[in-house]
Amino acid sequence: MEENSKIEFEINDVQDTAPDTSAEAQRAEANETPKVGAAENEKKGKKRRINPSDIFAGRVLASNKVVKQLPLALMVLFYSFLLISSRYSIENLTIENKQLQHEIDELRVRQIQNRCDYMNATMLTEISEKLSDKGIKAGTTPSLKITIKGK
Repeated sequence: MEENSKIEFEINDVQDTAPDTSAEAQRAEANETPKVGAAENEKKGKKRRINPSDIFAGRVLASNKVVKQLPLALMVLFYSFLLISSRYSIENLTIENKQLQHEIDELRVRQIQNRCDYMNATMLTEISEKLSDKGIKAGTTPSLKITIKGK
């Protein structure tokens, strides 16, 4: 029984889609001719001027040309965001690099200054001046080399 209803349904669909040759259908077709002609002109390649009202009404965005180009536009938008974000991160890294380079330069100057201070503090004259306040004097005789005669 279900098979019969399916067959009837299919037959009804075919009958509904069959061309109607009645006089009413021909009149309705005659009334729709200008609309179909405009669509055919668009399909044939004739350019249609875009009015500002088309833009504001959204007809431009609903056209087939725009819909076909939508994947390309989304890809360009994605790559634009990617380019902007990478540029932003590179600028941040550059700023951080400059700050670290400045800090390295400051530490290098401090290291050179500390080395210079250490060399001055370990000079014999500086040591003898500091020890002279405590009553210790530097020796005037040179040191001797001790050698062991051995085996």
